[in-house]
This record gives sequence, C-alpha cells and structure tokens, in this order.
Amino acid sequence: MSTFRSRATGLDGMLDELFGTTELEGDLPPDAVDAGYPLRPFASAVPQDDLVITEPKSDESPVERLYRRAVEAATRGHGAEAIQRYRELLTLDPGHVAARANLSSLLDTTGEPAEALEQLTQALRVTPDDVTMLVSRGGIHGRLKQYGEAEADLRRALRVDPMHVQAHVTLGLVLWRKGMPKEAADVLRRALQLEPLNAAGHYYLGEALNQAGDLPGARVALQKAAELEPGQGRTYRLLGRVLDRMGKYDEAQEMYQRAREAGAA
Repeated sequence: MSTFRSRATGLDGMLDELFGTTELEGDLPPDAVDAGYPLRPFASAVPQDDLVITEPKSDESPVERLYRRAVEAATRGHGAEAIQRYRELLTLDPGHVAARANLSSLLDTTGEPAEALEQLTQALRVTPDDVTMLVSRGGIHGRLKQYGEAEADLRRALRVDPMHVQAHVTLGLVLWRKGMPKEAADVLRRALQLEPLNAAGHYYLGEALNQAGDLPGARVALQKAAELEPGQGRTYRLLGRVLDRMGKYDEAQEMYQRAREAGAA
C-alpha cells in the first residue's frame, strides 16, 4: 500500500524494533505548539486581500483533509497530533484502510501494540490479502510472543507473495523465537536466495545456525554479514562467540576487539 509508512528505515531496523534483535547474539530464546505574538500586530490596518491564506483552497472532503493533516503531522514528528487526526478520520470513515495502517504504526511506536494490532485487524477485514499489513501484524504478534498468530499471518503473506523477502526474514525470526532454529535457518536461506546481499538476513541466519549447533555454517553467515555491513559491532561479537565455541580463541579475541571498536561492547 503506497500510503503505509514503516517506522523503520530499513529491513534490519524494522526487525530490530519488532523483535528486540539487538540482544539476540547467541542467547537462548526466552520463556516467557506554543502560542506566540502575531507577526503582524497591525494586520487590521492592512487591506484583507493583502493577507496570505495558508490553508490551500481545494475540493477536499473532510476525510481527505484529515488524512492530509495526519500525514503532515506525522512527517513533522507530531505523533500525538497525527494519532488524533486519524482517530477523527476513522469516526467519519471506518473503512479507510490507509488511515488504519498508518495509525497502527504510530500506536506501535508509542507503546500501544494491542491497539496497533486491533487497527491492523480492522484494516485486514477490508483487504485481507494486503501483504504489508500481514507482515506488520505478524511482526507485532511475534514481539508479543504470540508466535502461533505471528506464524499464521506470515505464512498467509507468503502464500499471497512467495517472493516477499521481509516476510521470509520475519518468519525466520518467529521460528527462531519459538525454539525452532533449523526451521528458521531454512526460511532465512530462502530469503537470501531472493536477496543475496541482505546483510540482516545473513546475520539472523548466523543466529539460527549458532543455536542449531552448525558452527561452521554460522561462521560463514556471520562473516558474510560483516563483509556486507562492516560497521555492525553485534556481528563481530556473535562471531567471536561462535569462534570461541569452535576453539579458535585467538580469532575470537580479534572479533571481540572489532566489536569494541564498533561500539558494541
């Protein structure tokens, strides 16, 4: 959907927010506007046709006007205002899918994932095969440890679009969190077949293979991730742990040093 805005600047950032993957390295899955003075104080003395009208004249409907104002507020970083505008809009047009999707993203950002899920669910009743929203809802479910619901959304997204890289990677993380690292690795490999230069995919594959006990495979995946994004300290830190487990202690220490230099320690 062209109007939907992800709050992440890239795939790695989005997944990091959805699953808290910054702390994944080698860990086991867990159990559980101020008013101011007028610029023209003597404006009453000026002919009215000299005034500048800031609100554009248009044939906008109330819904269109609220949507534009909400998008503008979100772009300026005024999240609370944008949320209010979207709520007003949805009282007028409950079936406005883009507004619900954008509102969901804002709510999730501000720490209201339950309502974010509800907004996506309402939108998906209108467009049940929207892959972007399915992946978003699956990601939120995954972060809330609702793994069954997350997997269902992500597999449904992949039935609609089997080539969707983000859906594959997010599903891989859900399976990893469920304690299924081998299955996660298979899904992540599929993502990398579709997008071989996806550094995040290689990193998460390294995570899964490390937990599955395939240390040589984890090493290769993490070395590729480091090659593609050499500034990621967490990659070197996990690679150090893998090398430690392989008994390659000198190489491991070198990786830990590179992690510290990258600010990961």
